[in-house]
Amino acid sequence: ANATGLDLDSKAQAEQVRSISVDRLGAAIGEVPHALMEELDEALRLHLAL
Repeated sequence: ANATGLDLDSKAQAEQVRSISVDRLGAAIGEVPHALMEELDEALRLHLAL
């Protein structure tokens, strides 16, 4: 949580990719540091066989 600016820890599950409507998104409440985004990107590439 400290690295993202969120109050609580959260997780991204690369094996459970879903799309949602932009209308369901609200204002940003935190941000993902570049290094963590690279890890997520690599996990997505692995699970999507890219």
